[in-house]
Amino acid sequence: MFIDYTKIIVKAGDGGNGAVSFRREKYVAAGGPDGGDGGNGGNIYFQVDKDKNTLIDFRYNKKFKAKNGENGSGSNCNGKYGEDLIIKVPIGTVVKDVETGKVIADLSEPDKKELILKGGKGGRGNSHFATSTRQAPRFSEDGERGEEKELILELKLLADVGLLGFPNVRKINIFVSSNRCKT
Repeated sequence: MFIDYTKIIVKAGDGGNGAVSFRREKYVAAGGPDGGDGGNGGNIYFQVDKDKNTLIDFRYNKKFKAKNGENGSGSNCNGKYGEDLIIKVPIGTVVKDVETGKVIADLSEPDKKELILKGGKGGRGNSHFATSTRQAPRFSEDGERGEEKELILELKLLADVGLLGFPNVRKINIFVSSNRCKT
């Protein structure tokens, strides 16, 4: 089956939250804040795959989501970044936004890779908010949400039509004569 038009929903990953943690060691009298940052969410990329020639893969699977970033932890440990999601499409695919109708990407070159949605940024831990007057902050930032959109995927096709023969040869007569029934 040949599919050349479909709608999908894509969502980039959310950023991880920053941590609220304090340094506690036996021989350290004044431990301070040591909350780590949250990891960034995964991005969504569209990449041209030369082995595909139709959008049949998107007929039943219409929702795509990148991984979220992990939360930060104590000892200034940052959260892991979310894994990026790469969606493979055939050459000649046009990606449009459903709400605006604007073309986001035109993937008409081989092995082209384009960023479609950015993941959310991770939040900062409480160690970033320590100052000389506020030495023990008990708060941190939450991670940002990743972008989410409904997209239209259209496959533009190019048909190569050609006639064989020298320019002065009457091609129409050759075509008609070959289609006549023999009696």
